[in-house]
Amino acid sequence: MPRSLLLAVAALLLLAAAGPASAQVGILAFGDSITFGIGDDPARVDKGYPPRLRTLLTNAGIQATVKNAGNPGENTQEGLTRIDGALADAPSSTEVLLLMEGTNDISNGIGFETTLANLREIARKAELRGLAVVHATCIPRWPISNADADNVTNLRLAENIRDIAGTRSRDLADPFEVFSRLSNLFATYYSPVLPDPVGHPNAAGYDQLAQHFFEVLRDVDRVPPVPGVTSPLHAAEGVPATGPISVDVWDFGAGIDLASTRLLVNGTDVGVTPTGDSKHARLTYTPALPLTAAVRVGLRSRDVATPTPNTTDRDVARFIVAGTTILAGDLDRDGRVDGRDLVQFARRFGTRLGEARFLALADLNGDTLIDGSDLAMLAANFGRSSF
Repeated sequence: MPRSLLLAVAALLLLAAAGPASAQVGILAFGDSITFGIGDDPARVDKGYPPRLRTLLTNAGIQATVKNAGNPGENTQEGLTRIDGALADAPSSTEVLLLMEGTNDISNGIGFETTLANLREIARKAELRGLAVVHATCIPRWPISNADADNVTNLRLAENIRDIAGTRSRDLADPFEVFSRLSNLFATYYSPVLPDPVGHPNAAGYDQLAQHFFEVLRDVDRVPPVPGVTSPLHAAEGVPATGPISVDVWDFGAGIDLASTRLLVNGTDVGVTPTGDSKHARLTYTPALPLTAAVRVGLRSRDVATPTPNTTDRDVARFIVAGTTILAGDLDRDGRVDGRDLVQFARRFGTRLGEARFLALADLNGDTLIDGSDLAMLAANFGRSSF
């Protein structure tokens, strides 16, 4: 469905805020436990971001229904099975689907392409019923998650969700980007309740989620240009030393300032000119000399929002060149065996191949068991650099 429908809804919201609140806008928030509100203030009756979003809209003079269709523990396969019923049960005034799902796919080991296909089909079903779809990335998984604690897969999912939204002319809410930019993220905005396989917001975190969705619906731009699909993939190993590097760049707000959009390799601007337009650009670079060891790929960009552009200047991917020797115990592949690796190892200690918490990188001797022998190998290299 063209983005024009969502823009029409945004215009309706703006008109309602400018005058008497007469129009009724219906929103269906569809997702898993993070939509449902797990981790929220126990004293709160209406949990999660949907009731907060409704309050923000009401306070802005907009009559709105925001139905919470979150289902704890759900993956996208289950979501695809449930979406028809959720759409049928939604109020007749429903015009927008907010779709945020996928973190449980990571926990359950569901194939990446399956997740993306499910999200595409859920969105398609909503559009067939005349709804505008707002895709949403998943919030960062917290550092003690049993799977993807370093958010490698979650980052890749976010990049591809941006690509789906952009190529289908849909709008995007980007909690992954918004939360990643918050200071003291996990201590301030996540619930400390354990056990928790993914990480859930606390009350302050749900406030942040609601505010971001509110701004997206009101067409308020506070998010800088963000990376789409990158090549090589983040955390890839065995990459050719002179292979091409590319980063797609998306902006779902005011648009990319192309003249200020640069690709950096190991912190150095490589001087390539972006191709594309203000909504979707691409940076492509082929090294003149072979790269070595670990390579950092950075994006420096800003949008054309007024009066103050939203800016970004950070690494968006890291990969390891073929032939690089990695010391046993460098689990996060950052070039050094240190406390971060030890924390990752401790979470996997005692597990066997086939168990949920097992991590092949932590099985340093390859015997399918993470035990004291592996710990001894890590300890022997502790404090040393891999490359």
